[in-house]
Amino acid sequence: MSCDDILEENISDDLITPITPTAESVITNNLINFSWNAADGADDYRLQILDNNQNNLIVLDSVVSSTSFQHPLDPGNYQWRIRGENFAYETAYSFPISFSVVASSDLTNQSVILNTPTDNLYTNSTNILFTWNDLQFADSYTFELVKNLNGQTTVSQQTGITATNYSVNASVFDVDAAYIWKVKAINTTTETTFATRSILLDREAPNQPSLVSPTDGETITTIDIDFNWTLGQDSGNIQSTVESVLEIAQDANFNTIVETITVSNGTSQQVSIENIGTYYWRVRAKDAAQNVSSYSIQRSFTTE
Repeated sequence: MSCDDILEENISDDLITPITPTAESVITNNLINFSWNAADGADDYRLQILDNNQNNLIVLDSVVSSTSFQHPLDPGNYQWRIRGENFAYETAYSFPISFSVVASSDLTNQSVILNTPTDNLYTNSTNILFTWNDLQFADSYTFELVKNLNGQTTVSQQTGITATNYSVNASVFDVDAAYIWKVKAINTTTETTFATRSILLDREAPNQPSLVSPTDGETITTIDIDFNWTLGQDSGNIQSTVESVLEIAQDANFNTIVETITVSNGTSQQVSIENIGTYYWRVRAKDAAQNVSSYSIQRSFTTE
């Protein structure tokens, strides 16, 4: 038995109590709210949704850290069940609960399901196709794009869209900023509320890294070598998360690279180099929007 097994509470005999949807409920909303009671000792919950129309095919098997979850479903007959989990133990699944989803021409309580781009996507591209799922009984869609920088400004708006995608002129992305895109469905009598997501436009490359240690020309007598560098302060409107790429080579032109290491957190990395000789190292930065810095000024070191 491991230490984690000892520390984790044994929840094997517990049972999670589902709340919604209730048994045999009929739901006219296409975005279904699942909820259940919390259980002491459970760190996460595994939610399964089964499609009764396809021989109880599992259409969702997801680990959720909270006690509620939303998921879109097409009209049909379904079952759902839930269990609690921690590192070492899990409860049994709750008894499957049957419910039905039916299509409705009343769009008031329905939602447009957005597809791409994903929410809070960091990007350096202004060539973006916005897409969403078709909503039954919708006659058209309204699209809005809002720039969120020192207040919110609508930069694009289009009504009467009959397709399930839309692109805007790249010129509307005049500055790096957070942009909120919104879509709602409309028919002759009702409409949904806007479904919203954000994209984070960042076209500014990260700073050129500055090397700290080893110093240039340093002689090192240990196998495990600590490499350190700095990245500087991002001054752009959007500060994408930045990772570093450390390269170590046997030649000054970096034609023979012996190590390439991506460092996601921090500005240091320990590398074991067993062979004696002279090596060269450099670092460049890459942010979540795929902008890449220039390489740092390279340094050499010798191992003995």
